[in-house]
Amino acid sequence: MEKVSFDQDRNVTRRLTIDFNVPDYAPLFVDKVGNRFWLVPLSLMRRRTLVNMRITDENDHVLPTPGIRLAQQLDESILVAATATVAPEPAEPDKVRAFTRELVAGSRRQTKEAMELFEGTKEGSEGEVPLHLVPLVESPIVRAVVHLIRRNFSLYVFLPAGKRHRLINLEFSEPTGWTRMTPCMTPDGEVREYVHDDRPAAGTEAMRAWRVQQARRKLSTGLPAALGLLPTRIRVQVPGAENAASYHLELTAPEGVEVVEARLLAGRPNRGQQNDGQVRYTSDHVVGHTATVGLHGVEVPNGSLCQAQVDFRVTSRGWLTNAVFSCGLVAVVLASLVLKVTYGGASWSTGQVTNIIALLITTSAAVGAMIAHSTFTGVAARMVARLRGLAAVAVAQPIVAAGALAFAEEVDGTSTVRLDGGTRAVLWMATCAALVVFGLIAAALVLSLRCERRGHKAASPWDMTDDDKEEETKPKTFAAALEKYEFDRSAIGILSAEGWHERYEWTDDKQDAVVKALEDLAPKSRWVTSTPASDRQDSVGDVGDACHHRAFPRQPSAMRRG
Repeated sequence: MEKVSFDQDRNVTRRLTIDFNVPDYAPLFVDKVGNRFWLVPLSLMRRRTLVNMRITDENDHVLPTPGIRLAQQLDESILVAATATVAPEPAEPDKVRAFTRELVAGSRRQTKEAMELFEGTKEGSEGEVPLHLVPLVESPIVRAVVHLIRRNFSLYVFLPAGKRHRLINLEFSEPTGWTRMTPCMTPDGEVREYVHDDRPAAGTEAMRAWRVQQARRKLSTGLPAALGLLPTRIRVQVPGAENAASYHLELTAPEGVEVVEARLLAGRPNRGQQNDGQVRYTSDHVVGHTATVGLHGVEVPNGSLCQAQVDFRVTSRGWLTNAVFSCGLVAVVLASLVLKVTYGGASWSTGQVTNIIALLITTSAAVGAMIAHSTFTGVAARMVARLRGLAAVAVAQPIVAAGALAFAEEVDGTSTVRLDGGTRAVLWMATCAALVVFGLIAAALVLSLRCERRGHKAASPWDMTDDDKEEETKPKTFAAALEKYEFDRSAIGILSAEGWHERYEWTDDKQDAVVKALEDLAPKSRWVTSTPASDRQDSVGDVGDACHHRAFPRQPSAMRRG
């Protein structure tokens, strides 16, 4: 189970609960005083500094983790095992070991050079791969491991030995830049590359074209969302779904914000035959007004792209209602003033003008106090920032009108003020500005009320409590689902601290071959038995063939997440 909460403006907190059985073959470590610990892998994490990470067991005891050098040695062993499936004894073992060491434990420059050697892009190589790496490049498992650990590392914990059925809680924070990202994927084929943001390198011709395109995206989606006319869409990576037999995600909206729609989508984007597991996927979809939404997925195959998408909207109660009332009050006061000028004559006494100026300033002060008072913080405050700016514009219009009246000239020798054409124009512009602001904020309120009144428009396919609701027709392929469910559109992106794939080429055939190769290399155990291809598990999530290696665990201690 994974819980994502938007607690702060610049941070998203993730809390994962992992329910699993410790395998019988888990490595056992003994410390200096004789305490025994199992070494347990939890997840893949991005190779960057983690923020506010905390790992605890079911008793809320903090669990230790290996140091960086031990973790690097363990990751090297993964790549060595993958290499052994190609050739247990490489032709040039020293060079292969050097490549492995530099890729996993080298500096940024060394890691980059190791990848350039592997891909044949190193300067002066003329596109050729060194001979000692050619067999590795041709191996699907080695390619998958190399590209996976290029930017990720394995997270291990030392778990006190004892009972084997355990719960581990993993919590960390992720910085949120509130940057709009538009994903990009290479054309359909056996190998597809997916990037979460199509932003090109700085200083290139493509960057200038991208900025123009990004400006159009902000005008079409970003600005309406900032004004409350469209929901604010946030896309969250959930790579943990791939590591679980059953995965549950909870998204909690901050105070003052509601969830209007949420969707989970996980599967392989690379092409395959229609009856192959790689073209199947799991998805969940909920539409309705709620503060917390739950999404569920099962049997996500290895090599999957896993994402969740949530649409937020500011609630109607509280600040938004006050803002509409306040801006409406300003618009009414200014409109009555304009009608007075238009139909009541342009000559007013100085006492009348003074009273009107006092009324305008008092209205502005009262409305300003109502708009400034708000309990919104963090994400909610950011979402209403543009609406607050508009409301501030409305608050300023009575002051503008009062200034225009204050500078109107008196008729010589009398206590009469005559409003010239310039003064009347300023009053009209102030009134029009207040009416436009009132209309925009009122539209945001109406749309928010509409979302709240419609209730649960679409229930999750896992919801079996109502037989009258129609089941959603799902696309046949994952690529079609990406387009239909708008995962290819612009949205505020939150990149996970957990590791994810950048290349997608894994298939069930490759999975079968790799499992067999690793079983042949591994010491024989009474638990290790091959899984027949016919052992498929069907489920309500329409992922029957998603990953038959997860359908029936190969040993009783298969790890699973809530």
